[in-house]
Amino acid sequence: MLAGMSRPRQARSVETRARLLAAAAAVIAEQGIEGASVDAIAERAERTSGSLYGQFGSKDGLLVELLDESLDLVAESVFADIEAATSLDGRLAALWRNFTDPPAAARDWVQFEHEVWVWANRPGNADAAARLGRRYRSQCATLAVALDEWADEGLIAPLASSLEAATMLVGTLLGLEMVDRLVPDTVCEASVVAALRGLLRAQAADPERPIAGRGTARPRRPAGRVRVTRPPVAAVPDPADLGDT
Repeated sequence: MLAGMSRPRQARSVETRARLLAAAAAVIAEQGIEGASVDAIAERAERTSGSLYGQFGSKDGLLVELLDESLDLVAESVFADIEAATSLDGRLAALWRNFTDPPAAARDWVQFEHEVWVWANRPGNADAAARLGRRYRSQCATLAVALDEWADEGLIAPLASSLEAATMLVGTLLGLEMVDRLVPDTVCEASVVAALRGLLRAQAADPERPIAGRGTARPRRPAGRVRVTRPPVAAVPDPADLGDT
């Protein structure tokens, strides 16, 4: 009996989570992060502010979760493009394209990333900054695993630190995207690829060892592929079911 009663509550909790994320995206698009109050988001979702706190803990938590939702879509596109690439240049170009021209469902994710970064680094938002930092470390660690695979395939030289190389790649891509957004058509794909190749060479454990050249066919890849993963989200009862209406 108790198990049967819990299913409707879990379904409502999942629905509430989705409604709050959608509402947050809409309110932020209209009013910006500062103007997107907890009450405004809850009202748009037709839920209570208590529901928002119950699902995400805080506005900070909701923003980071919303950012991750978009990033997951981009990650799927990135890895699909990488799977289709037959050279190092193709893979680096795929990374760049997905920063500047992500899937339609995540079109504004980079701009939102910049806005969250600025907001999280303002005084009083230390919790948001910490959460965002943990997410950055997680995503860089995922890319580091992919770089190790590239080294195993012979596309790049083994790296002194794949995590540091991944962090450098992400930072470079974000910075170049910011320039490209403000000054379109000044950063060409070929130049970005050349810069990223140079960065990987500088991060190699043996800088004298050349990395694979343009058009180099990739060896057979190991089974499976790297995916962006996040810690599982524990099921949280909707406060509305506990009397919060």
